[in-house]
Amino acid sequence: MNRKIISTLLAGILTSANSFAEAPKDTLSPNLEKQRKVFIVQLDGEPLSSYSGTIPGLSATKSEVRRKLDPLSSSYRHYADFLKSRRERVLSAIPSARRVHEYEAAFNGFAAVMSEKEAEALRSHKDVKGVWEDRLLKMHTDSTADFLGLTRIPSPWLWGITGEDVIVGVIDSGIHPEHPSLADIPTPRQGNRGRNIAYGPVPASFIGEGCEFGNSEFNPEDAAFTCNNKLIKAKSFSDAFLTNNTLADYEFLSARDADGHGTHTATTAAGNYGVVTPDGETLTGMAPRARVAAYKVCWDAPNPDDSGCSSADSMAAIDEAVADGVDVINYSVGGSSTVFTGADDIAFLFAADAGVFVATSAGNSGPAPETLGTPSGVPWITAVAAAEDDQSFGTALQVDAPEAVSGTYDALEGGGPVSMEDTGLLSASLVVGAPLEACSELTNSEEMEGKIALVQRGGCSFTDKYNNAANAGAVAIVVYNDGTAVDRMDPIVMSAPDTTIPGVMIRHTDGAMLVEHAGATGTLDPELKISREDRIASFSSRGHNVGAPDIIKPDVAAPGVGILAGTSPVLSGGNLFGTKSGTSMASPHVAGIMALLKQAHPDWSPAMAKSALMSTARTDLLKSFGPASADPFDIGAGAIVPAAAFRPGLVYDAGFNDYLAFLCGAENQPQIIDSATCAGLLSQGYSLDSSDLNLPSIGIGDLVGTQTIKRRVTSVGRGQKWYWASINAPQGVEVSVNPKVLRLREGESAEFEVTFTVTGEAALNEWAFGELTWKSVGVRQDVRSPIAVRPVPLSTSKQVSVQGTDGALDLGVAFGYSGEYQVDIQGLAEGVAFPGSVEDGDNQLIFFDIPEGTKLARVALFDADVGDGSGSDDLDLQVFGPGPGFPEVGTSGSPTSAESVDLINPTSGQYAVFVVDYASAQGPTPFTLFNFNLNGDTGNTQLTAPSQAQMNSSGNVNLEWMGLAPGTRALGILSHGNGDEVFAETEIMVNTQ
Repeated sequence: MNRKIISTLLAGILTSANSFAEAPKDTLSPNLEKQRKVFIVQLDGEPLSSYSGTIPGLSATKSEVRRKLDPLSSSYRHYADFLKSRRERVLSAIPSARRVHEYEAAFNGFAAVMSEKEAEALRSHKDVKGVWEDRLLKMHTDSTADFLGLTRIPSPWLWGITGEDVIVGVIDSGIHPEHPSLADIPTPRQGNRGRNIAYGPVPASFIGEGCEFGNSEFNPEDAAFTCNNKLIKAKSFSDAFLTNNTLADYEFLSARDADGHGTHTATTAAGNYGVVTPDGETLTGMAPRARVAAYKVCWDAPNPDDSGCSSADSMAAIDEAVADGVDVINYSVGGSSTVFTGADDIAFLFAADAGVFVATSAGNSGPAPETLGTPSGVPWITAVAAAEDDQSFGTALQVDAPEAVSGTYDALEGGGPVSMEDTGLLSASLVVGAPLEACSELTNSEEMEGKIALVQRGGCSFTDKYNNAANAGAVAIVVYNDGTAVDRMDPIVMSAPDTTIPGVMIRHTDGAMLVEHAGATGTLDPELKISREDRIASFSSRGHNVGAPDIIKPDVAAPGVGILAGTSPVLSGGNLFGTKSGTSMASPHVAGIMALLKQAHPDWSPAMAKSALMSTARTDLLKSFGPASADPFDIGAGAIVPAAAFRPGLVYDAGFNDYLAFLCGAENQPQIIDSATCAGLLSQGYSLDSSDLNLPSIGIGDLVGTQTIKRRVTSVGRGQKWYWASINAPQGVEVSVNPKVLRLREGESAEFEVTFTVTGEAALNEWAFGELTWKSVGVRQDVRSPIAVRPVPLSTSKQVSVQGTDGALDLGVAFGYSGEYQVDIQGLAEGVAFPGSVEDGDNQLIFFDIPEGTKLARVALFDADVGDGSGSDDLDLQVFGPGPGFPEVGTSGSPTSAESVDLINPTSGQYAVFVVDYASAQGPTPFTLFNFNLNGDTGNTQLTAPSQAQMNSSGNVNLEWMGLAPGTRALGILSHGNGDEVFAETEIMVNTQ
C-alpha cells in the first residue's frame, strides 16, 4: 500500500557532495508508533460460511443443502469458539490494540485500533493472512415498477412473486423506521392486486436481533421504535468511523437515518405497495412483501468531505448480515480502488458462497471510461449502472433553420442565478463568439446584440464566458464542449455564479456543426423538454474494468435518475419522500428483483440469479447524449427485464472454486490465495485465465491473434429444449462456436467453446463489442451474452530476472499483426550501489545524480539486499528532485522492501532519496540502494529477433549479455514494436551478486 512517509522537506536542503547523510528530524512525519488507526486483520482459516470440516474434531458449518448458516447447531458453536480462540491469540500479541469489530461469518478476523508499527508486525504473524488500513467509502449518490413491467401481464407480481418471506439486508446510512413504506400493515400478496394480507412472523431462517433506536441522549429527536414484521432488524456500526471522525449535529448515534440515503434504497428495494405521497404519487418497492433488515454504516460528519462509510464498519455489517440469514444485500457504497484485494471484496466472496445475492452500485464517476472501482468490479456480485426511465426529461436547444441543422439538440442548463424559467422563451440567431472561447471581450458585439452567443468550452471559467457574452449584448449563451478528451464530448452542468443571462451546454459535435452554419435560429424554451428514456446516466461509472479487463462491468443497468422513494425528514424539510439520482438508486432496483428471484427460485445460486438478469436484459439503450448506442462498458448486458429473468432458459453458474481460480490468475492476488490452492485447482481442471470464468458475458482484454474461451450453461427450463448459437461478431474479429447446437433437459449442463480470431480489419488496442445469443427452437427464449474484446499487436513477458555477469535468455513473443517487427534495448545499465543502514523508525538520506540525456532513472531496493534478505523488513522510499523547494518526485511503499521509483525523461541534476524504516527487525537494518540511469544501448548486449511479425504466429527474441561487473545489478528495457510505434516493453533485471 502507498503511505505518506515524509510530510515536508526543508527548502534549502544541503546539496553536499556527501552521498550519505542523516535527514533532518523535522522533515519526518509524526512518529509512526504514535499514529493509531483502525486496521482490518484477516486470520488464517475459513469463516463460518465456508468451513467444510477440514479440521479434525470440528464438523463443517457450511451447508450444501440449506445454504444459510445455522447458529443454533453444535458445529457452528464449536467452530465459532475455535475462531474466537485464534482471534484472542493474535490479539494477545498486540496488547495495546483496542478491538473494534470481530468477524467470523463472512470473513475470519477482526478490526482493531493500533499503530502502523503494530499492524506491520502482525503481517508476519503465522496466523495472519492480511492486514488492511480502514478506508472511508462513499455512498453512490413516478413509478419504476410500472416502467420495469411489474404491474403488467406477464409479470412476477401477477404470478404471486412479491418477495414473500425474503429478507433484504440494506447496508447504508440507516433507516427511518416510522416510514409508511416500512409499516407493518396488511398489503396485497400479489403486489398490486388481491386482498390485503398481514405480514406473518419473521421467517425462522432469520436469527438476527436488535432494533437500535431511541438514543435521545445523543440526539433528542431520536425516538424509540420497536421493530416489527416488516422492518425486522436495525443496527448501527460506528466504532471504526468514530475512531477518526465526529458526527454532524443532526446525526443519530443509532440505526436511525439522518441522511435519507438508506431509507431511499430500502424503500426502492422493498417498500410496501401503494404508499401515497402528499402529491398524490403512488409508490411501491420492487419486492413489496419482502422484509427489511437495516445495517447502518454510513455517517454524516460536520465536514461533508469526512462523511462516509468505514470499510471496517461495513465489514462488520456484511459479516453480521450473513450470520443473521439475509437472502439479499443491497450495498450502494463503493470506492475507487481497482485492486481486488480489499477485505470487503473477500467478505462478499464468502457471502456469495453462503448463497446471499448481492447488488452494488457501479459508481458515480462517469462519463469518463475506466471509472468503475470496487467492490463493483469483482465478478461474484452484481454491479448496476444507472439508466434513465420514462419519467426522465432533459433541456433542449431547438434549432429552426437552416434545414441542414434544424432539429432538437440535447442540452444541460447551467447553474447560474438567472434560469430559463426566469426569462421564458428566447428565440434568436445563434452568433459565434469572437473569440470562440469568449474568454475576453467579444469583438463582434454589434452582431451579438439581442442574439444567443455560441461559444466553445475551455480557456477560462464559465462565469467569464457568460459575462463576456452578456456585455456584448447576448440574451443567452450556448456553450459547446471542446472535444479535447473523451470526457469533454458531452454536455455538463456549468457552474456560472454572478451572471445575468441563462445558458446551456451542448455536445461537441453538435456545437461544431452549428458553428459551420452561423446565423442558425435557436430557441431556448423552459417548456421544451426532450425525453431521456433509455439513456445511460452521464454520471454512471463506465468500464473497462481496470482491475480485471477480462471481466465486463457493469453487469446490468436499472433506473437511477430522479427516483422517487422514501427518505428521512431530517434533511428534506420534514418530507418523507424525495427524488434522488445515482447508481445508488439503480442498485436497489436489482436487489428488489433479486428478492423476487429468491422467492421464485430458492435453489438458485447468486451466480444463477445474476445470469438470469443479464442474459434476458435488453440492449436498446443509448449513450448519455447523441444517437450512439450504449455499449457493454456503459450498461453491461443491458437494462433489466424482470419478467423475462424468471424464465431465462439457460443460466451460467459459478461457485467458490471458479472464483478462486479467477483470483489465481489475477495480477493482484488476495491473501486467501496461495500457490498450493492454485495448483490444486489446476489439477482439478479449473482454468486460471479470467476469460474462462463462467460468466454470462465474454471479455478478452488482450486478444493476440486467436483465443478460445470456454463456457458452461445449465438448463432451468421445463422439458427438453434445443438452442442454436447466433453471433454478432465484434468489428474485425471472426467468431465461431463449438458446438453450435445444444440439446438440454431441465437440470442438464453443457460446455461449449468460443474462438475469436483477429482479422486485418481489426483496430489494434481498441475495444470491439458484439454478442453471442443462444436462440431457442420453438418458444422464443433468447439467452444473450455481451462480448468485449481488445485485439492487441503482441504479447510477451513484462519482467524477466536473470543472473550472471555473462549469459543469455530466450523471450517468446506472440504476434497479433503482420508486418515489420523491431526490438530495441535501453541498457543494460549497471546500478550505482549505495550501502547504508537505518535505525528503527528512522530514515537515511542519500544523494544521487542523474546525468543529461537520461530517458529512465530508477532508484530501487531489493528484499535480498535488506536486513537478513528474508523480505520480512519493510523499508520505504521517498524521492526529491531539483527545483524550487526540492519537490517530491516519487514514493514507493510496498509491504516489504521491494521498492522502486521510476522517473521518465527526468531533469538532470542532483536528487535525494529518503530510505525510511517503516517496520523492520529490532536494531539497525543494513541495506543497499541502487540507482539505474538508462539513456540508450550500452553495447553490452546482443539481440537476435525476427524482422517480420506474422498474425497468429509466435517468435523468439534471444538476448545475450556480457562483461557485467560482478557484485551488482543491471537494468535493461526491451521495446517491442514495428519501427514506428512501441507495442510493449520487457524489463530485464540482471543480478551479478
